[in-house]
Amino acid sequence: MPLIVTFFRIGRVGCAGVFICFLCLASAFAHFSEGTKVRTVLVTKENGTLTAFVRVPAPLVFSDLIGRSQVEQVPLVSPYLRFERTSGGSRYVVDMTAIAADQGGFEDRLVNALKFSQAGLDLEAGIAGFAVHARRPDHALTSVEAARSAISKAGAPQDPAFGEAVIDYEVRLTSNDSSGILGLRSGYAPLLPGPGISIDNHLLDARTEPPVSATVPGQLETKVFMDGSRLSTFIHFGQQGVLHILEGLDHVLLVVAMALGVGSIRKLVWLVTAFTVGHSVTLILTFLGATPSWPWFIPAVEAAIAASVLYAAVAAMVRRSGSIVVFGAIGLLHGLGFSFVLGDILGRDAPDLLPALLAFNIGIEVGQLVILTATLSLVLVLKRLAEPALNPMRMGALAGISILATVWFTERLQGVAASV
Repeated sequence: MPLIVTFFRIGRVGCAGVFICFLCLASAFAHFSEGTKVRTVLVTKENGTLTAFVRVPAPLVFSDLIGRSQVEQVPLVSPYLRFERTSGGSRYVVDMTAIAADQGGFEDRLVNALKFSQAGLDLEAGIAGFAVHARRPDHALTSVEAARSAISKAGAPQDPAFGEAVIDYEVRLTSNDSSGILGLRSGYAPLLPGPGISIDNHLLDARTEPPVSATVPGQLETKVFMDGSRLSTFIHFGQQGVLHILEGLDHVLLVVAMALGVGSIRKLVWLVTAFTVGHSVTLILTFLGATPSWPWFIPAVEAAIAASVLYAAVAAMVRRSGSIVVFGAIGLLHGLGFSFVLGDILGRDAPDLLPALLAFNIGIEVGQLVILTATLSLVLVLKRLAEPALNPMRMGALAGISILATVWFTERLQGVAASV
């Protein structure tokens, strides 16, 4: 009997240990809430000295440790983080006392989080100051003054939750060419962000006047370059516009339905023009600050976009392609959707806002033309090689679009109801 009791106690202790490890591991995976997380890098030169200001979500400074804990399925361990249980569960916090006791070690972690290089060689770097915030500051990092103000403010009064903490820091770089092309990459292995989470990097080159900005997705595993070129920025945001419409399935299917529903190329041109004018107007006006702040507004727009795809598909099936006014109104809806995406990759206070807006819009038009060209080319090939199959395939495609749009509309209506 004593032996059985002993085994029982050992087993109970072992289970408790496993349970604690599971809690730690689960907490390690939940470092980000859903949405886009932004790291901002502002580069400037002062009296010939190259300086970078960085604002970064705290988990990206520990991405190597988080990634290791995810891969090896072990708790996250760092001298600057502390695991604690709360009334709502458990979490990691940034240990401000540990940072104060080992400021040099923490600065080493910051300076190694991003690697700056020129001509293929890493630049020597040193931390000139940092501040840990409990959450992302309200003011954007758009100038040297704003960056230094954020660093000069006192750090978090209490140990902040790790997943919500944001770190501002200043890096002094040793360079013989402070105006030269600057390479930038992550110094640590990436973490796994999880579903519903994306990471963007806002890069602001303030070595030129006015400054030049760009946005790069991901954790900078691959080196990116800051060269102060306005042409590079224009091309970058043009590419973002092309990628967005090609990756946005609802926008793609709307254009496909338009192409399949219009028998006359001339009328298709007019409808596409109306759609283009509509989304250009709302993309620009909404992004410049005309979007209402009601919590249900964005979900309602997304639901209306799904409804517009359903309308275009059904109209094409019954051979009623719609009017210029209708597709102009649909364009207004889709422009709102485009502006939500652009808001994630470009701040409204970006220094080169108007060129970026123009380039993004042009990119959308290029992507739209690619979709139209591909759809009409496929129709032409089928008409020449297998004309009897053309109409059944056309109706099948439109039926599939209708079903998918109905599913989207139903799901998005639930989002509207949840936000009201």
